[in-house]
Amino acid sequence: MNTVWLKIAALAVVVVVAIVLFSKIANNMSKPEEPVKTLGDTFREDEKRLRAEPNIVESNVPAAAGQQTASAEQPRFTKLTEEEEAGASQLFELAITQRKIGRMPAMHYGAMVQYCRQIIEKYPGSEYAYKAKRMLGDIPESDRERYHITDDEINLNK
Repeated sequence: MNTVWLKIAALAVVVVVAIVLFSKIANNMSKPEEPVKTLGDTFREDEKRLRAEPNIVESNVPAAAGQQTASAEQPRFTKLTEEEEAGASQLFELAITQRKIGRMPAMHYGAMVQYCRQIIEKYPGSEYAYKAKRMLGDIPESDRERYHITDDEINLNK
């Protein structure tokens, strides 16, 4: 009599184990694994987004009487001299590099913020100033507060 109960208990354990294994296998087969996003992937996405050409912006200026309004226009930038272009480009490259460093664990965006501020101050109205503002606006809100980044520093319409 005891052997019958042992056989029933053993059969019940085997059935439970089989059900658990089957469900795990079924779950793994039904969901394809999402690729793990690496830090390198994040850097490439940042590079693409932050180096992109300025977006078309909506015109906020009301049209004069008799003029047609343009729904959108390309932003106009200050033309830089060769020396200014080289300086702005160098600062922008430093800012991009410091952004990568700032995204790593236990690092910060301090140097990137300084380079962006230098670009905005030295080359106002340039495409580099626009990209620097875009970079400042792209960091997390907590870091914007930490470095006292103002709305004016990230306003792309100026």
